[in-house]
Amino acid sequence: MKWVVLPVLWAALKRTCTALGAMVLMSAVFSFWVVANLVPQGGAAGPALPEEMVLYINFDGGLDEIPPEAAFPDPFAVGAPTVRELVEAIDAAAKDKRVQGMLARMESGSFSTAHVQELRAAIKAFREAGKFAYIYSPSYGEAGGGLGRYYLASAFEEIWMQPLGVVSVGGISAEIPYFKDTLDKIGVGTNFYQRKEYKTAYESISHSEITPANKEMLNALIGDIRHEITADVAKDLGTSTERFEKLVDKGLFTAREAEEEGLIHYADYADELVEIIKELVTGDPEADDSLFVDIGHYAQVMNVNGREGLLAQTMHSDNPKVALIYAVGAIMPDKSGSGVAAAEEIAPALLDAADDDSISAVVLRIDSPGGSPTASESILRAVERVKEKGKPVIVSMGPTAASGGYWIAASADRIFVLPTTITGSIGVLGGKFYMRDLWEKLGVNWETIKWGENAGMWSINTPFSETESERMNAMLDQIYDAFLDRVAKGRKMKKEDVDKIAKGRVWSGRAAIKIGLADEVGGLTDALDYAANMAGFQSRASVTVEVLPRPKTTVEQIIELLNQGGVFAGGAEWQKTTAEILTPLAQQARIMRNPEDYMVYQPLAVE
Repeated sequence: MKWVVLPVLWAALKRTCTALGAMVLMSAVFSFWVVANLVPQGGAAGPALPEEMVLYINFDGGLDEIPPEAAFPDPFAVGAPTVRELVEAIDAAAKDKRVQGMLARMESGSFSTAHVQELRAAIKAFREAGKFAYIYSPSYGEAGGGLGRYYLASAFEEIWMQPLGVVSVGGISAEIPYFKDTLDKIGVGTNFYQRKEYKTAYESISHSEITPANKEMLNALIGDIRHEITADVAKDLGTSTERFEKLVDKGLFTAREAEEEGLIHYADYADELVEIIKELVTGDPEADDSLFVDIGHYAQVMNVNGREGLLAQTMHSDNPKVALIYAVGAIMPDKSGSGVAAAEEIAPALLDAADDDSISAVVLRIDSPGGSPTASESILRAVERVKEKGKPVIVSMGPTAASGGYWIAASADRIFVLPTTITGSIGVLGGKFYMRDLWEKLGVNWETIKWGENAGMWSINTPFSETESERMNAMLDQIYDAFLDRVAKGRKMKKEDVDKIAKGRVWSGRAAIKIGLADEVGGLTDALDYAANMAGFQSRASVTVEVLPRPKTTVEQIIELLNQGGVFAGGAEWQKTTAEILTPLAQQARIMRNPEDYMVYQPLAVE
């Protein structure tokens, strides 16, 4: 009897202890989360901020639309602020009497001109509120990429740089490698078709040199960006556009030369600037460093971006809402990896917004070069469903909203663009590589047995046959024709007029307004203000901005892991039991969480 009973009891005891241990662990995690997010520091109403302070921003590594996914080893870590968080925090600081000014440091990174333009507008408004704004960098592009960094820096009142740094403002250069001759040499052929002549994404592998259409398009695009940067920077420097053009032609300046030319104000060290700011604000150059408040911390304490705080949110859940939905990355049917705007997430989020009576309007923020036509169509259909419910849909285009990125925007009630947004590309392309000649060079012989005349259509061994080519072009014609239909309907244009400005051509945001593909220059905050106004409210300050899909809490992600049985090999039953025990905890966390802590939900995938 004991050899039968004792092992059963022992197994039961082990499973019970394991489940209890998991519960204790989850309770500890949840308790830490509550303390970190709900318990005020020092027992005050919230984390204290100095009565006099200077905002500190570290522009390191570029700017992001959405924050990275939370990591389980440090699920409560606060990542670098997103573009929206930066803009909203600067906007709040401009109205905050405690904030005396701003100090920014720029180390490295690539900055898209569209993101820079959103930030420049916020910095300008901050300065117009009577507050100083200084920036420091060891160098503005000593290894290239300096024009974008300097474009951002020029919005500041004073530009500082280390004495051994350089300012590199050498203009814009687009270099495209063409591989057709190389592919021909190794025996790799290409079968790519496009609709129409400006749809040039595969040109570098199907041609030996740039086509006239592509050259025309790129010249126009670079010309538009050049005009925007030149006009803005010349105004910042108090000089003429002609003089700044001459500085761009020279390109690279040492610190002394940059100071003499007025590109920077001071060639000095960061500690000197810090002491000057301390003396300016407090009268004491040796004042405590607590004067400087990181903008991420400031944003959290001030609950910017429509944040009401975790407890306040549950008390004011009846506030009118504007849904903010992100489409960032390549548009694909599902979440196949990072950098993807998944239709399986975005379309349901739009439908949820359509059915949610507390949501009065939707803002769709797009930063996408395009992707799958079927995935784009799924998102567009969801946009139309929102409109059918009587709710306005406003599109805010970030750095890029082209091809499929424009497809999903076409039916919006209003489209906001930045002057240098890359948009349009109303067209389609497709095809394949084939390696027939390569196999011949290598002495490889392929034998084919097939059923169906076009069964080998997607084989990499042969080019398209005549019937396969006909089928491929029929598909591209259908997609291009549908694209024209969607744009004509959404923009209230004649189809033939859309075709004249389509043909796969990419346009700058400013040009897109002129040809009718967009409505107004403005950033995400402008789109949110407009959406709130369309819903009958004065501005975004009068509503709660709710990001959809609603992000999962850390506890919910853990439960998802348990339900998938992907944490440990075996033990599926106790994992299921633990998940069931933790479900009420997750529901409580969902009630209390702040959906603005994360800009978009990216589900955890365990392989």
